[in-house]
Amino acid sequence: MIRWQTPIILILILVDFGAGALQVDGSGTKDFSKIQDAIDASEAGDEIVVKNGTYAESLVVDWPITLRGEGMPLVEGCNATSPVITINASGVVLDGFIIAGCTNDSCDSASVSVLSDGCKILNNTIYGSMSHGISLLNSSGHLISKNRIHDNFRAGIQLAGANSSQISDNEIRGNGYGIYIEASEGAVIAYNDISANGADGIAIVASSGQQITGNEIHNNSENGVYHLDSKNNIIVANTIQDCRNSGIDVVRSFSTLIVFNTIERCGEMGINLDETDNIVVNRNFLSANDINGVSILGSDHSTISNNVVEKNRDNGISLRRDSRNSMIANNTISENKRYGLILDESNLNSVQENQIHHNTNGIVMRYSAGNSVVENVVRDNGFGLSLEMVDNVVVSKNEIANSSRDGISLNRCDHSKIWANRILDSAADGIHIIRSTATIVSDNDILRSGEYGVQILDQSTQNLLLANLIQDSALGGIYLFEGEFNLASFNALIDNKKFNGWDNGGNLWDGNYYSDHQCEETFWQVLCTEPFEVRGQRGAVTLDRRAFSDPNVALGR
Repeated sequence: MIRWQTPIILILILVDFGAGALQVDGSGTKDFSKIQDAIDASEAGDEIVVKNGTYAESLVVDWPITLRGEGMPLVEGCNATSPVITINASGVVLDGFIIAGCTNDSCDSASVSVLSDGCKILNNTIYGSMSHGISLLNSSGHLISKNRIHDNFRAGIQLAGANSSQISDNEIRGNGYGIYIEASEGAVIAYNDISANGADGIAIVASSGQQITGNEIHNNSENGVYHLDSKNNIIVANTIQDCRNSGIDVVRSFSTLIVFNTIERCGEMGINLDETDNIVVNRNFLSANDINGVSILGSDHSTISNNVVEKNRDNGISLRRDSRNSMIANNTISENKRYGLILDESNLNSVQENQIHHNTNGIVMRYSAGNSVVENVVRDNGFGLSLEMVDNVVVSKNEIANSSRDGISLNRCDHSKIWANRILDSAADGIHIIRSTATIVSDNDILRSGEYGVQILDQSTQNLLLANLIQDSALGGIYLFEGEFNLASFNALIDNKKFNGWDNGGNLWDGNYYSDHQCEETFWQVLCTEPFEVRGQRGAVTLDRRAFSDPNVALGR
């Protein structure tokens, strides 16, 4: 067993482990009074310790050394044509300085300009540059961590042609941009506090493979994250609040994942996708943004899934300007001031298994074709689902409940299928059809409508009402007010208050069940021998000559 003698222990305690380093003190009591003189005298691998004080120098580092500040010495730039510190060597460490006063305002300048690989910029305060705070140019493998970077005219940190670097745990405040990334690959931007910058918190331009994770991004004057002409990036688990424009604005980009972010109180969109392709927006919380929670403009193959989208001041999710082939699935969309979900001039999209409730209106679709709305729960909205000027739309297996207006409203909705929905407790009509042609309404359960189960009016033609259960409507079951060549067949019309069926003429009724039909005799125990008279205005009568005596047989269920 080795026993240390007491004098040896005391010697070890008293050793100054920085004694082997070159020492700089502005008062001239150490090895050097100027930092650049110490750099020029050093060799690769040396450490230079700079004592507290103010150093009016512009520094150039041409070999791999460590510059370590003791007591946060201040380095003030004195050369208007260059950065305060220029690093030309790989593997340099810059730790523990206050760096201020870069007056060179060119786009490639900075208080600290790094032109080589594998450098570490740690624990510094960098402010007051007429250009960037830190600039990483055409290099790779850097660690920029635990710095306080503020009040620089351009970006707090610029990456231009800088790859595979880590920017983490910095406070980046009051700059032009917080972090500006251009033509770079593979950076990790993590756990930074990025606030009160004059433009975007983080801007990603023509870059790929970035991972933006765990950052607090708030009170920036433009977007929280701006993503332009870029691909294959991940924006995950950030908190983005109170930006003037959008929380995340993605433009002309593709194959990017936006997941687990919280985005609140932004002045425009929570997430904006503009001319994008294959963007995945998953498991985000989007609340109280001034326009839309998610806005999709002229974009293809978007996947918007498992998000909570609530209390936005216009719409929850909006697809506009010929957005195509998107999947909107498993989202909870609630308490948005206008529409829960709107599809406007957008085709071939799928809306599936969403919870849409307590919006001014639930789902609105206009000037669109080929969309499907399947297996959603839409409750406690104004219109549950409003279709206007649409073609070839499928609305299937949805539960639409407690609408304060119509459950489903169709206005000039052609060649569409409204199939197997449960439409419950609408304050007005369960299904309201205006000027629509060749739409099939089949196999729906329409219960307890405040007015009519189904109402057709304004020159609607060639629509098919097939195998619907329409029960307990406050006014009537099926009301064919105006239109021709519509067919009502195999419906069960039960206990609707004023009438089960009403037709002002020009339509066909065949094989329905009417709870008010007194069927004295039957054929084959299912068909009434006497036709049912469907009455209308001015004494109009349309006969259903094959009325059923059993609602279940009529429905075929």
